Amino acid sequence: MVTENTFSEEVIMGSLHIKDMLIQFEGNDLSKYGLFPLFAWYLMDYVELPQRFKSLTVKRKRNNLNPVKRRSPQYTESQLAIGIVSIILLGIKRLRKINRVLKTESQVAQLIGLERFFDQATAHRFLNEFQLWHIRQLENVADELAKTFGEAFRQDIVVLDIDSTTHSLESRKRQKAVVGYNKKNPGKPCYQWSVGFIRGEAVAHKLYAGNTTCKNHLKDTLEMVTEKIPQPVSIVRLDGGYLSAELLNFIAEKNLSVVMGARYDWVMAQKPEIDPQKWISHDEKTQIYDLEMAKVTSTVERQYRIILVIKEQEPFPGLRRKKAKKVHYAIVENLPLRLDPVALYQFYCGRQTIENFFKQAKGPFNAGKMPSERFRACEAYLQFCIIAYNLFEWFKKNFSPRNGKAIRWRPFES
Repeated sequence: MVTENTFSEEVIMGSLHIKDMLIQFEGNDLSKYGLFPLFAWYLMDYVELPQRFKSLTVKRKRNNLNPVKRRSPQYTESQLAIGIVSIILLGIKRLRKINRVLKTESQVAQLIGLERFFDQATAHRFLNEFQLWHIRQLENVADELAKTFGEAFRQDIVVLDIDSTTHSLESRKRQKAVVGYNKKNPGKPCYQWSVGFIRGEAVAHKLYAGNTTCKNHLKDTLEMVTEKIPQPVSIVRLDGGYLSAELLNFIAEKNLSVVMGARYDWVMAQKPEIDPQKWISHDEKTQIYDLEMAKVTSTVERQYRIILVIKEQEPFPGLRRKKAKKVHYAIVENLPLRLDPVALYQFYCGRQTIENFFKQAKGPFNAGKMPSERFRACEAYLQFCIIAYNLFEWFKKNFSPRNGKAIRWRPFES
C-alpha cells in the first residue's frame, strides 16, 4: 500500500489536518487500516469531530468547597472520544485488546491527532466516569452531527422505524443485568437496546434492563424522537414483536399511522374468509393476499387493513437446515392513503435497514461487547457506536468511490 499525505504538527480547527492524500494498493500490500487515512481526513477536517467533542465535561469535576489542583490529563475528553470512535471504526472487538492491537500503530493515532493510542485502562476509566448529564452531552453531539450531515432532520414526511435487540452479558455483576427475554441465550442476564431510525440513520436510542419489554420501549423512543425532530412523525414501522391490544389502543389514542408485522395465526384465529384465487405472486418466493379491513386480535374491536404474506426463506449460510422453509406473517396498517398490496409489502420491507444496523452494530462495530460493569458506561459506549455508524453511513453516501482505482482526494480549502 502506498500512501502520500501531509500532516500538520498540531490539529488547529480551520486549517487542514491532512492536506493531500494518495492511496493505492499494489499486489499483496493490502493493509487492515489501508483506507483509514481517508476516513481520518473525513473525521478531522470535514466533520471537525475534535471541535464537536469539546462540549464533553466528563473529566471535569467541580469541588467548590475543597478545591484541589489536579494535574493536567494526558488526553482531553475530545481526544478520548475521537479515539473511542476510531477504535470502533477500526474493528477492535474489545477495549482490552487496545494494548495488543494498537500499541505500535503510532501513525494511525497521529491521523486523529494523538501521539499514540491510549491504553485500555484509560479507555475504561473514561467510560466509567460517564453520568446521565454526560450521556446527554454526547447525545447533543450526535444530534448536531445528524442535523449538519444527515437527512433525518430534513424530512417533510417522517417515517420512523423502531426496533429492539438483546445484549447477552457474561455475568450478573453488571448494573441492571437481569434475566429477561433472551431468545438466543435463555436464562442469561441481558440488556435490551431500543433504537429509532429515520432514513437509515439512528436518531434515538435507550438501554434498558433485561426484564423490560419492547412495548414499553416504543413509547419512550417515540417520545425522544418527537422532541428532537422539527416535523411530526408521520408513519411508524414496527415488527410483529410490538403487537398487542395495549399497543393498538395506544395507537388509536395517539392517532398514529403505523405499518407493523403481526402473527399469522393471530389473524387467522379471527376466521377471515380466504379466496385461494386472490393470492398475488410478488415474486417466485413471495405470495401476498389482501384481506382488506379485519380484526387483528379478539381483544380489540377496531379493524385494520391487513395483508397476508407467505415467503419462502432460504437457509442462512452455516445453519444445519438445508431446505427452504415457508414463513407466514401478516402486515397491519392504518395509513391515511391506500397502497396496493405489493406496494404495502415493499414499504414494510423498507424497515430492513434497522435489521441491518443491528447486524452491523454487533458485527463490525462490536456493540454487543459491553465494556464495563457500569450501566452508564455501557450507554455511553453504545452512543459512540451510533455516532461511528452514522458517520460511516454519511461517508459512504458522499465520498465512497465507485471503482477500485487510485483516487486522489483534495479536501476543500474553505
